[in-house]
Amino acid sequence: MPLIDNSLSTCSRIVIAIAILLYPWLHGAELPWEQVSMAGFIFVALLLAITQRNLLVDLPAASKTFFMLFILWLAYCCLYIIPLPFAVVEVLSPNIAAWYNSGQPPEEIYLSVYKQASLIELFKYIALAALFLLVTALFREEKNVHRLAWILVAGCLLTALYSLLNFGTKGQFEWVAAIPPWGFEWENGIRGTFSYKNQYAIYLAMTIAVATGLLADRLQAFHFSGHSSFTAKVKMVMQSSACILLISIVVLYITLLNTSSRGAVVSLIVAAIIALGLYLLTNRVFRKLIFNRKILGLGAVALIIAAALFTQSSIFKRFGSDKLEDNGRTLLRNTVVQVIEHSPVFGTGPGTYPYIQHYFKPLQLGNSQMSKRAHNDYLETFATQGIIGFSLLGLSIGYLLVHLFKNVDTRFNGLLLGCRCAIVAYMIQAVYDVNAAVYYLPFCFILILALGNVILLFHRRTSDALVADSNEKAAVPQAILKRSHS
Repeated sequence: MPLIDNSLSTCSRIVIAIAILLYPWLHGAELPWEQVSMAGFIFVALLLAITQRNLLVDLPAASKTFFMLFILWLAYCCLYIIPLPFAVVEVLSPNIAAWYNSGQPPEEIYLSVYKQASLIELFKYIALAALFLLVTALFREEKNVHRLAWILVAGCLLTALYSLLNFGTKGQFEWVAAIPPWGFEWENGIRGTFSYKNQYAIYLAMTIAVATGLLADRLQAFHFSGHSSFTAKVKMVMQSSACILLISIVVLYITLLNTSSRGAVVSLIVAAIIALGLYLLTNRVFRKLIFNRKILGLGAVALIIAAALFTQSSIFKRFGSDKLEDNGRTLLRNTVVQVIEHSPVFGTGPGTYPYIQHYFKPLQLGNSQMSKRAHNDYLETFATQGIIGFSLLGLSIGYLLVHLFKNVDTRFNGLLLGCRCAIVAYMIQAVYDVNAAVYYLPFCFILILALGNVILLFHRRTSDALVADSNEKAAVPQAILKRSHS
C-alpha cells in the first residue's frame, strides 16, 4: 500500500509540473477553454492526491486558517450563480434587479449579470484553492521544495529563450501567435508566449525573484562550506548549479528589459527593496553578512552591469519616448468607478466586467481589447464582487501575507525572500495592470504564496525536531541514574 500511495503523490506532483511548463505556451491561459483546461489539470492532481490521504489532516495552522477563510469567500461567490426570487435581489441589489427587468419582472434572477461567466470564474477560484492545498501537502520535503522552484524557473527560461530568438530574428520562429486584436511586433519588443506583453513581463519578474532566491541559498551554502579562499569559493560556484541559475537570471533579466514593460520593472525593483529592506531590519546576522566589503563590491558590479543592460534595452527607449504616460488608464479607472457605483455592495458578479464595462466607458476608449479591463485588479474585483466579496478575499490573502512576512530564520532564507519579492511584485503590478485576465498569473501567485508558507513550515518542523532530540538525549542519563539508584 505505501508503494501505491507514493506513486499517486508522485503522479500528482507530475501533473502540477506539466501545468507549470505547458500553460505559458497557451497564452498564459487567456482564452476560456485554456483557463478551464488548466483548472482541470489542478483537479486531476487533487483527485490523485486525495486517493492517498486527507490533505487537510496535516495542514499547518496558518495554512488551515487561510484555507477556511478562502472557502468562506468561495461560498459567498456561490451566491452569484444561485437563482433567487426577484423581490430578494431587488432588496439586495436594486440595479441588478433592474438589469433583468425588461417589462414584466421574472420570478427568479441571479446576483450576477452574466451567470455563465461567473460559473467559469468560480470553477477557476475553486481550482486555486485546490492548488494551495496540493502545494502545502505534497511539497513539504526539502527536495520537493527545490524541485518546484526549479520547475518554475525552467519553464520561464524556455519561454525567454524562445522570445529572445524571435526578438533577434523579428519573429521568424514564432510558434505562439498573439490572440487578436492583441498585436505587438517582435522588432518593437518582446511579448513572449502571451498576447499582452505586460502580463508576460510580470511572469518574468516573479520568476527572476524566485531564481535569485535559489541562487542566494546556493551562495550562502558556499559561504559556510569551510573553504577559506575566496577564489576556491568562486571556483565552486562556477562548477555548480549556481552557475546555471546565474546564467538563467541574466537571460530572464535581458528578456524582461526588452518587453518594454515599465510597470513590471518598477514592480520588481520596489518589491525587492521592500522584501530585502524588511529582512535587513529584522535579521542582524543577515545584515552582518551583506555589509561585507566583498559582498558589497560584487553587488556594485552586478548593479553596474544591470544598468548597462538597461540602457541598451527597448524599455529604456520606452521610458525616453513615453516617460510615465498612463496610456488611457485614468479613463479606465473612471469607468470601473462608475461600475462600482452601479452596484457597490454585491457588484455585478465574478468574471462579468468585460461584458458590462462598455455600458459605462467613454467613447474615447473605443472598443479595444485593452479597454475591456479596468487595468487595476483591485478595483475590478470590487466592481464585480462588491465590498463584501472584496473584503472576504482581502481578509484571506492578507492573513497569509502577514504570516509569510513573519520574522523567522529558515534553512532557505534566500528562496523565502524570493517568494516574498515575487508576491509583492505581483500585487504592485495589479494596481495599474490586468494580471488576473490570464489564469496562469493567479496560478503562479497562489503557487508561490503556498511555497513560501511551506518554507516557514519547514523551519518550524526543523526547530521542533531539534527540541525533541534534545529532550530525548536529556532523558537518557536520567533513566540510567534511576536504574543505578534502584
